[in-house]
Amino acid sequence: MSQQTFQLPWNGIHHIALVTADLDATIHFYRDVLGMYVSDIAPSVKGRGRHCLIFVKPNDENVWGFHFFERPLSSKTTLGAADKHPSSLVPHVALRLSDGNAADALRQRLNNVHVSITEIPELGSFVFFDNNQLCLEITWPQAQA
Repeated sequence: MSQQTFQLPWNGIHHIALVTADLDATIHFYRDVLGMYVSDIAPSVKGRGRHCLIFVKPNDENVWGFHFFERPLSSKTTLGAADKHPSSLVPHVALRLSDGNAADALRQRLNNVHVSITEIPELGSFVFFDNNQLCLEITWPQAQA
């Protein structure tokens, strides 16, 4: 095994965002069939589509589980300048770091290897694509004002 030279304080997977054409059927399956807790449904705002969280481990505040967005299924896998909420436009995995300093270190690392980042200031996170075109969102605990 090769020696790892760069490490960050990862705190696991925060959530996995997925697209569904029928949010009500998805809620029925995860809540009524699998017995998972489902959050309230958030209304469609600014093209995000109705969405809700499905908690895999409701007792762990760092684990949300699945974040389903209702929209027609499409093959969109790129981000454009007009995309206001890019993490809601494509399926993605949100990874959680321990703090903002670790996020800054990752930003610098991605910049150094020429990986394009899209900041999402209103969510306090950023997104980018890996080498397989999987969208990854990076989140961390935000300082309380």
